[in-house]
Amino acid sequence: MAVAPSSSSADAITLPPAPTKSDSQTSGSQESEFPSSTSGSKDDSPSGSQTADSNSTSTIEIDPRLPAGGVQMITPAPTAGPQYYKIGDKITFGWNYTSLSVTPTAIDIMASCTENHKLYTIAQNRSVESSQAITWDTQPEASANTPLVMAKYTLLVYDAAKGVSATPSPGYLGSYDQFTFGMYSPKPYTPAPAYQCASCSGAASQHANLERQALGFMFGMVVITVTSFTWFVSGVLF
Repeated sequence: MAVAPSSSSADAITLPPAPTKSDSQTSGSQESEFPSSTSGSKDDSPSGSQTADSNSTSTIEIDPRLPAGGVQMITPAPTAGPQYYKIGDKITFGWNYTSLSVTPTAIDIMASCTENHKLYTIAQNRSVESSQAITWDTQPEASANTPLVMAKYTLLVYDAAKGVSATPSPGYLGSYDQFTFGMYSPKPYTPAPAYQCASCSGAASQHANLERQALGFMFGMVVITVTSFTWFVSGVLF
């Protein structure tokens, strides 16, 4: 009977010798020759976000073909017709902005009088709103050194930083001066005895007297003309 060969035969696998201490030091020195992925060297990969320079200034490019910004009145409505306001009352103006690409920091609102060529301040350095409204109390202006007078006025709306005479630029608010209105003062009170009514009985009687005097003058002229003509004809015939 044959016997199987033992596991300790010459065909057994021979294991390599264990590394010595000197070998470990040599291996460590070789690994140190290559930089680690977590080293403090600069990463050349691009960042996902960019930070603007604090000293840089932004520039707004506007198509030069665009019109200048303007004002469209909503109070009073454009279809309301001519407007007249009593001096001493409060007046409300309202408007929207059109073709405005750059919003001004603040606006000035004035009223220009065509009679005395004066500017009356309604509001200064007013913040800009998409739908603007302002109420003008004219009572203080009625007793000012240069009071409001009965005349025609023009509403002025313009960029406070540029002034009323600035040249309009595309996209920027230009000076608005298209809305005009009138202002008046009521007449002072007249006592009843001194008041004369054109359609009352007393005035009517005075008017009738004037008519009678005119008719009498016309009739007298006719009589004088007829008498003179008769006398002339009689003198010629006889």
